[in-house]
Amino acid sequence: MKNSTFSKPKTIHWTIKSVGQLLIIAFFLFSAQVSVLHAQASLSIQGILKKSNGVAVEDGTYNITFKLYTLQAGGTPIWTETQSGVEVTSGIYSTILGNTTALNVPFNQLYYLGVTIGSSEMTPRIQLTSAPYALSLIGVTNQFPSSGLVLADSIKVIGSVLARGGAPGLNGANKNGYAFSGNSGDKDSGLFSTADGKVALYSNNTEVLAVTPANVAVTGAAAVSGNVSAANLALPNGGKVTYNGLSDWRLVVDDNLIGGANGWNVYNALSGQYIGWNNSSSAGAAPIEGVSSNFAGLYMYPTDNNQVLKKFFDLSGVGAFTFIKVKFKFYFIDTWGWGGNDAGWAAFADGANGSQMRVGWHILPNWLNATGDFNTTEFHQANNFEGNGNTDHTDFSMNAEMTTFKSGNSFWLYFGGALDEDTNNERYGVGMIEIWVR
Repeated sequence: MKNSTFSKPKTIHWTIKSVGQLLIIAFFLFSAQVSVLHAQASLSIQGILKKSNGVAVEDGTYNITFKLYTLQAGGTPIWTETQSGVEVTSGIYSTILGNTTALNVPFNQLYYLGVTIGSSEMTPRIQLTSAPYALSLIGVTNQFPSSGLVLADSIKVIGSVLARGGAPGLNGANKNGYAFSGNSGDKDSGLFSTADGKVALYSNNTEVLAVTPANVAVTGAAAVSGNVSAANLALPNGGKVTYNGLSDWRLVVDDNLIGGANGWNVYNALSGQYIGWNNSSSAGAAPIEGVSSNFAGLYMYPTDNNQVLKKFFDLSGVGAFTFIKVKFKFYFIDTWGWGGNDAGWAAFADGANGSQMRVGWHILPNWLNATGDFNTTEFHQANNFEGNGNTDHTDFSMNAEMTTFKSGNSFWLYFGGALDEDTNNERYGVGMIEIWVR
């Protein structure tokens, strides 16, 4: 049987011997109800007891046994209940099956009801049939036609369960996806599909996590108590990593000179000055030296040692920050330090004219020479990567950095040297420039 309620009354006649006389029992299946929500299933029936002459039996109480079978004849009952003292008035009785013995059959196939008064079961058995309203559950859509909740202690699904796609809507008004109620919830938190190939987790009608074949996107903060493993971790502009509330440095500019001078220019010294720190007029793009084959990398350099390398940077598109850090590699070519009068430096400024220039890094290096730090001519010849190839000194470079408080989203970077010889004997260079913020 597929449903749990029954159609119009149906009369069945049994012939039995009881108390030495024949009785004719007219039996009506009146209605049935099956409840699985915290209640015992029950089946309501009504019947008529008549004598063989068609007259109703005397008023009184009778003992009746009811049995359910899966076969119309023969077989073993799958459920049995004996009810004592069933009241009969004018031959009519009404009772509810399942009152004394739990009606724990699944109602997922056809069942036949057998009735016994005395020692013999009446024949034939009556087939349990559907009530008209129960038929509304069998159709093309298999949808419940009315509103309200359908609840069960447990649900077992063989196959798949489908839900309508779309966002939940405020308080679940759209009736899409899989939402949750209870916990003071308003039915707009749960799992939803808002586009083909997309599954989204919503909390209070707000998408907080979306999964597609391409990626997993999280909106808002994600707290992870275990380890996070990823082949690549891409942060958008303004994205940051924090440690116990403290932000880490973020790389926002990688000025590696691979594409050329990339906006770097040289500035000559003004009249009466030694270096071009406050000249606002460019003398042209900075030359680039490519020496990547011997681990030195790419670096830019001035054509005269009194020239300063300058470039303007605007970080307004990288998100909020308070501090700026510049990392770079500074190159010392040829006879640096000969006599102790050579220096290299880097600075921040507000403009090309030296406005608010602040030196953030400075060095007075010792050169690598044959009688001091390194004592073989072969070492210097092997280590030289640029310049005139002298055997009593060698070219070298060092990683450096400088930091500052932010005074705005834009600034200038300066690199320069204070050298006592011309570029034939010594010069400086700068490369691998990175700008970090936090």
